[in-house]
Amino acid sequence: MRSCRPNITPIPMPLWMVCLALSGIPTGFLGGPAHAEDRGVPEAISIPLRLPITGTRDTQVEAAILRQLERLRSRPRERGVLVLEFDTSEEEGGVTSDFGRSLELARFLTDSKLAGIKTVAFLPHGAKGHAVLVAIACEEIVMAADAVLGPANADAMAVDDSLRAAYMQIADRRKTVPPAVALALLDPAAKVVRVSTDDGEQCIEAKNLDALRSAVAVLAVEPLGPMPLALSGRLGRELGIVRTVARTPAELARGLGVDEQSLRADPSLEGGWKAVQVVLAGPLTSDAVARTRSRIDEAIAEGANFVCLRLDSPGGAPEQSLVLATWLSALDPARVRTVAYVPREARGDASLVAMACDELVMAPDAVLGGEGSATITTRQADALAVAWREGVAKKRSRSWSLPVAMVHPGLVVRRATQAASGRVDYFSDEEMLLRLDRESWQLGGQVGIGPIQLTGRQAESLGLATHVIDSFGGLARVYGLSGDVALSEPGWADRLLDALASPQVAWLLLLIGGAGLYIELHTPGLGLGGFVAMVAFIVYFWSQYLHGTSGWLEVMLFLAGLFCLAAEIFVLPGIGVLGLGGGLLVIASLVLASQSFVLPSNDYQIRQLQWSLLGILGAAVGVAILGVLVRRWLPSTPLLRTVLLAPPPHDESLDAEHLDELLGLEGTTTTRLAPAGKARISGRLHDVTSDGNLIEPGTAVRVVDVRGSHVLVKAVLQASSADQTTT
Repeated sequence: MRSCRPNITPIPMPLWMVCLALSGIPTGFLGGPAHAEDRGVPEAISIPLRLPITGTRDTQVEAAILRQLERLRSRPRERGVLVLEFDTSEEEGGVTSDFGRSLELARFLTDSKLAGIKTVAFLPHGAKGHAVLVAIACEEIVMAADAVLGPANADAMAVDDSLRAAYMQIADRRKTVPPAVALALLDPAAKVVRVSTDDGEQCIEAKNLDALRSAVAVLAVEPLGPMPLALSGRLGRELGIVRTVARTPAELARGLGVDEQSLRADPSLEGGWKAVQVVLAGPLTSDAVARTRSRIDEAIAEGANFVCLRLDSPGGAPEQSLVLATWLSALDPARVRTVAYVPREARGDASLVAMACDELVMAPDAVLGGEGSATITTRQADALAVAWREGVAKKRSRSWSLPVAMVHPGLVVRRATQAASGRVDYFSDEEMLLRLDRESWQLGGQVGIGPIQLTGRQAESLGLATHVIDSFGGLARVYGLSGDVALSEPGWADRLLDALASPQVAWLLLLIGGAGLYIELHTPGLGLGGFVAMVAFIVYFWSQYLHGTSGWLEVMLFLAGLFCLAAEIFVLPGIGVLGLGGGLLVIASLVLASQSFVLPSNDYQIRQLQWSLLGILGAAVGVAILGVLVRRWLPSTPLLRTVLLAPPPHDESLDAEHLDELLGLEGTTTTRLAPAGKARISGRLHDVTSDGNLIEPGTAVRVVDVRGSHVLVKAVLQASSADQTTT
């Protein structure tokens, strides 16, 4: 294709190199050019250039470039590639780049200090105003097809000879844009034509057309306009000014032949990393997502440009995970780098949050994806796939099949290889059908069927994890984080909540609550045991509620269970139905309060149910052991002897036999009956229950009913009055 760029005659390859090439011997062995893998990939960096260029922005960019010169020259045989990514997000109406600042930066880019380095202006959204001067100062311009470069006098300022001279000087020094086109981008009065000759195409000022005709045969003349020129990516490609058309860093990397990872915008280049670590642990709920977003926003507002999201979650709410993932993917990577750090697990829908960050770092044996605490139906999974494909995947310019397969049941993902470039990616059949370049890909073996679960090492081999490290210290070394990393974590109340909701502390609360109930049942009246049990169970359900695994259902089941047990013990002893049902209700409430699902529907949930039951069983065994110890030692302590009733001497104890013989006998209470307690009947000490009235110690009582092992008594005076009334 002919262009307005100067004609360059190719240097013919020596005959001996042609012969070697035809013989199949790599020329790289003899010092000539070799394959790309033999030559190596050029070192490349991307530095954001935020527009408009005002204040000290030009000096900041210059300083960032100077800090990277050694790195760009680290490979003597390969020219380093410096990409200036023009960022127009801060431009406002009427505000354009300052001419003086732009000229200084343009002169810096054409200075001998950058000799041996290839400078590239990347304009995914175009540029206007005097930022155009910086673009034409680069060795190569890359634009999106519909992006627009110019006009340079967007602020409608008067164009004088000094402005014209500056644009012509920079264009002539760099020779990326013909001086006439540079003038056309600036001057509304410029007259520039596109001329076709025997030697190719040129863009010249109209006043120089006659001189050109006297030197070469002019075949066609086409005026450029309107002035000042607004040069689109397509037109720039036609004129030979834009060599590569690209919109995303991935397309840019392929066009330049560099590693895509190296072109990720690095905010640290502008002044070093200002890192913060945000912790997101436990089930994902709307409250947890809101708190995480708030902490990240606060950290960025305070100047953080590196956010490490420490994720340790089994998932729990796919919709909320997608909300957080979409929000994270919308953060500008030129301002802040987001890195998800998974030390232990990001199961189920939590994996979506991890993969929405700029980079993912995992421990070697950490778990990503697979079955989590949320049950994801096929309909939910299809909705997640569409949302991820149209949202996160497009913003990150990534394929969507493998991330979605982490949560989508039945989704088949295959390895694919691009024949021309050797690039490897992973697609489902649906994604492959939607790709416009599907003919250039060759599908290979099956990677897995969703929901796919990966370890840190497996995620790294598939390109999902950028690094695999053993600790946060390893992450700090990989990214060059110096000093102590600020920890944006919950306050003391949230930390207390997380501690109380941990399995170990939750089981301890159950143990304390059970022990308190045991003491209360063996204590006259309402005492210390009942108070301790009440506080322990309130704290247990409160912490689980705030942790996202408990609600009013669990609390109501627990209270109903206690009511049934109390009725069995004190009101209707001996039936057994209320006691069994109440016990099952209490167990069910404690199990449901420790997990985010009702009935398990996958292997992970089954394991969680087993752990919940094991924890409750352990707490019950602990209560039994503690009850024996308390029953034996507590009554003998001077301070707490009144808290628990002392067990009777062994020779005064009586096994539960022939209790029917006690019917009608009288005795004396040895403890308060409220309504349960002790009474001595026929010289023996028995566990008895009053008819609901409070009976003080030393009161004469009569056995009025025996139900199994329960002995029901009434005060003698009450019994006599009742007999007289009956008579």
